[in-house]
Amino acid sequence: MDAPSVAPEVQVSPVPEDVRPLPPTVSYDIQSLGKYDVFLNHRGPDVKDTFVAHLNDALCAAGFHPFLDAKSLIKGKHPYNSINEALSGVGVHVAIFSKGYAESKYCLDELHDMLESGKLILPVFYGVEVEHLCRPYDGPFAAGLRKHKKRGRHQDVERWETALAKVADLQGFRLAEFNGDEAQLKRRIVLAVQRALPARRLQQVAPHRVGLEESLKVVIKKLNLTGDSVGIIGVFGMGGIGKTTLVREVYNHFAMEKRFEEQSFLKDVRSITDPLDLQKQLVYDLLQEDLQSSEKFSYWFDRFMGRKVLIVVDDIDHRSQFDVLIPHIDKLARGSRILVTSRDQNVLTNIMRGDGHLTAMHEVELMSPHDSYRLFNWHAFYNEKASDGFQDLARKVADACCRLPLALEVIGAFLFDKKRPEDRDCWHQATETLRANGDILNKLKISYDGLSSDESRLMFTDIACFLIGKDEQMAMQIFESCISYTGPQVSFHALMDKSLVTLDSDRRIRMHDLLRDMGRNVVTKQSQIEGQRSHLWDPTMAERVLRKNQGTDTVRGLSVAGAKDGAAWKAETYTRMSELHFLILDHCQVKGDFSSWSEELRWLQWWSLPLSELPPTLCLLNLSVLDLTGSKSVTQISPKNSNDEVQTLQIGGMMH
Repeated sequence: MDAPSVAPEVQVSPVPEDVRPLPPTVSYDIQSLGKYDVFLNHRGPDVKDTFVAHLNDALCAAGFHPFLDAKSLIKGKHPYNSINEALSGVGVHVAIFSKGYAESKYCLDELHDMLESGKLILPVFYGVEVEHLCRPYDGPFAAGLRKHKKRGRHQDVERWETALAKVADLQGFRLAEFNGDEAQLKRRIVLAVQRALPARRLQQVAPHRVGLEESLKVVIKKLNLTGDSVGIIGVFGMGGIGKTTLVREVYNHFAMEKRFEEQSFLKDVRSITDPLDLQKQLVYDLLQEDLQSSEKFSYWFDRFMGRKVLIVVDDIDHRSQFDVLIPHIDKLARGSRILVTSRDQNVLTNIMRGDGHLTAMHEVELMSPHDSYRLFNWHAFYNEKASDGFQDLARKVADACCRLPLALEVIGAFLFDKKRPEDRDCWHQATETLRANGDILNKLKISYDGLSSDESRLMFTDIACFLIGKDEQMAMQIFESCISYTGPQVSFHALMDKSLVTLDSDRRIRMHDLLRDMGRNVVTKQSQIEGQRSHLWDPTMAERVLRKNQGTDTVRGLSVAGAKDGAAWKAETYTRMSELHFLILDHCQVKGDFSSWSEELRWLQWWSLPLSELPPTLCLLNLSVLDLTGSKSVTQISPKNSNDEVQTLQIGGMMH
């Protein structure tokens, strides 16, 4: 790797399982895993903007966090310190040897340090051969090493030559073996990293694992009892009861145990509007291949045959959502396992019907009074026991949460900073309100109502309607550009402190679907009272508003993703929405006069834009994030409407 420059952050034949003893639950700390999984050692001028850039994107898509010099450097830190920390913290080093590799003392120093670390090194011979490392003066490395000697680096050259010879003995990858096909080489490297670091693909789990141990053992035992057949376990229970938390624990257990060749966790399935997104993830997780269209999914699914896999299909509410992902259970290898979660037991029962596989059901039940009290205390007091003087109050609030883990977490976080004697009335009021509200959404709304600022409440509804699943840094860029927010970092951390939003291991914003529904209900009720709509997240509802020309300056965000025709395709229908900040036009062929569109746009997402450039009359002076993922026709962003301050530009799935 060349001298770094600091840049802003942008972003198996098994023993019959019915006779196996239940393995002990593996204890792990997801927070202890390093920030980076893979260190990419390379010479920038040779491969950085081509092969290494593509490899970096593939590793990110597979759920890893590669370190790629300036792009990964930490703000405010000296670059060399950051690189040293990355070298010591990662689990796998990938050394890409190109013809100019030896010209860089930084690459050679890193290679020496990589060997010293004792971590796994995967050599990649990109246009060079193994013998060039064994006999460095007989090939493309000769000129670089001689240059270093002329500069008086004799001792350095000696240890570099030793390092090159040692790496030559390691099993690696040669571009020549793939007939120059870089895509195949990239996939093989990603697969090798996945096999070396299965534990790095853990799902993020609850910080306080109260009451999970017994359920975890039961589900693992049911999975084991399905033996050598394909086993399907249906996990059901009411919303907020902890189904996803449980299956994440099961998934992580098997990732640590390395029982399966490949694993895939498909999150929040019922909220995904385009099944292709989930199909792409499944194919990549299991085969490290890139799926282009749903029509080709059956071909790739056939390729799953012979691979013993674990697939989690989380949160479905209709049989079709399962079938589009697992169309032929009988094509999965013997010993494979599928976990499916749903609030509707009948949906799971319908899936379980059929021959050739063994099935079982598991109902997630309400927490015991004792465990619910403990869980509430962890969130309200950061301790298993309540503080002196609050024991009785804590028990009453916990009981009023009806033993639902989500309510215990959210209400506990809401009351965390209310420990003064004068706050006792707040605890009494919370208890009475919880008891009066049988609806879980109304129970959760207590925490929303208790937010200390209008800014935090606005951010919560913005996220609930539009920004779930988005990258944290990108979201903060949007918030910081909005005059509605004076301290977005403070507001965002307030939401996290109250457990209203979380960040997953990829730093993407997550929100429980019940909290999302609660936030959207708040918006709906406000619009009923005020007679004006502010957030139109449902494309069908948005189309109706546009068709009736009801868009006004109160509309803050709007999505017409996938609209086929009509008002959503007429640019003129958007002109009345002068305060529009968030706009999603995925797959829409909007045409007409854009000159009167809102100048307040902060985020424009227009996936698969069917034009070669953005409409030149579209004003983007205040835009912070422009997302044109999948827009293969785009050849330029016109300087007439682009904003020099745009911090994130995404085209074709790559962030710039």
